[in-house]
Formats: sequence, C-alpha cells, structure tokens
Amino acid sequence: MKSKVSTRVYNAEQTDAGWRSMSMLVRLVQRGGHPAAVAPTTELGSGEKQYGSFLVDVSDYFSTKVDYSSSIFASGGLFFTEYSTECGTEKQDGWRGDRRQAAVVTSQRLMLGGTSLDFRSLILVQPNPLDWSVNLYFQGAQPIMLRGPWVPWMTVVMCAELYGSPWPPGHIPEVDVPIKVMCENAQ
Repeated sequence: MKSKVSTRVYNAEQTDAGWRSMSMLVRLVQRGGHPAAVAPTTELGSGEKQYGSFLVDVSDYFSTKVDYSSSIFASGGLFFTEYSTECGTEKQDGWRGDRRQAAVVTSQRLMLGGTSLDFRSLILVQPNPLDWSVNLYFQGAQPIMLRGPWVPWMTVVMCAELYGSPWPPGHIPEVDVPIKVMCENAQ
C-alpha cells in the first residue's frame, strides 16, 4: 500500500532558481565539468568540499516486512532481511515523518540535521526531478525521500561526485519541461 507524502508549497522564486541551477549543472556535467565548491558552513574532512546548504523536507520509508538495517549490496543487487510482522512496530508500509531539515551536500557525504550520511554507504539513488524529490538508500538505514526546490540540483551534484554524470546509471529524466509548467505544478 502506498502512503501519500504531503507536498510543501514553494514560491516561484525558489522553484525557478532551483530548476535553473539544476538545468545549468546538468549541461555543465554533461560537458565534463564539475560542480563548484562554496565556502564551508560546517567542518569538513581532508579533501572534502562543500557544494551547498539548504532546507529539505525529509521522509523515511518504513516497512512491515523488511529490516533495512540489514541491507547489503551484493552481486549487482540490493538485498534486505525479511522479518515477521510481529517483530516490527509498523502497521503499514509507507513514507512517514515528513519534517523540514537543514541539508549540507559535500563531495563525500550528505548531512541532514545532526546525521551524516557517507556516500560510500549509498546503495541506490532514485531521482524524481519532476516531483522535486529523490529517494536515497544508504546501507544499514531506512530509505529516505528528500523533497524541495533544490533537491533536483543536489541530486545532480551527488551523481556528478558518484558517477561522473548528472544522473545515476540507467536514469534519463524528462527535465526539458518548460520552467513555467514546473512552477505551476509546484504550487
């Protein structure tokens, strides 16, 4: 069963700026360029660069049948340990906990509030720029959905770092939708 995640309303300036920045970064990365680092707002590790900080809406995916803390990536596939419903506290599968948090994206990790998520533990990136969102699957953690006007741009930054391309392997989004239509859909 699919759970509905609430959608936050963003103003036209936010959506315009986020979409234009993502579109320009996609073209830059496709030509072999790389995102530009900004002045750090947090302590960084050796060789780590910060690319941006902004607010995102965060939701976690909960399952009645899967223990995400046991996830592993092996032989080209993602595996989770199944467990009985009696062991879990969730009554229904779905996205939960829609909350707004500060996000910082660097060359090595994503920071959400007080949590640091290392890109070396990132198993899967599922971008959905037309919904202003991305689903991220980190080893040993619940899947998370990030949503907001800067999330498509952040997704391109992460993919440029991880894959050297604007999108994860096999993903070709429909990002040539005119910005006017995108902003009307976001409100």
